[in-house]
Amino acid sequence: MTTARLLVLGAWICGVTLVSGHLALTWRAETPPAAEAPFFEGLEYEETALIHVPIIANGDVQGYVAAQFVFTADARTLRQMTVKPHAYVRDEALRAIYSNGKVDFSRLERVDIDALLKTVKTGVNARLGGELVKDVLVKEFNYVRKDQLRG
Repeated sequence: MTTARLLVLGAWICGVTLVSGHLALTWRAETPPAAEAPFFEGLEYEETALIHVPIIANGDVQGYVAAQFVFTADARTLRQMTVKPHAYVRDEALRAIYSNGKVDFSRLERVDIDALLKTVKTGVNARLGGELVKDVLVKEFNYVRKDQLRG
């Protein structure tokens, strides 16, 4: 009699486990997933190559600014473009740094990075004819004096 009770109890436990597992899976399948909008959905981060901008003062090269940037743009638009915006970002950054007469790198003053990045973003978007570049970030920004360069 004890063996029969054990078999019935075992069958009952297996049945309850199977039914509860089935109910849990069908309940989970019926509930729609939470509509979570990912942060920066559809944006893609792209790096530019490192640029070296000569700093000229008094008719002589004083040193070089080495800079690298990261920009964000709509991923779908980037895939559809035949000409990638990397070259435009590098060109606008070079122009903004090279033509910035306010900063005297020989005295190591602070550079207004926010204004530089805004100039780059505005210039690239104007040249590409739309609001493609959403944000421009600095990955690297260094100044090397001419006397610090290897011969």
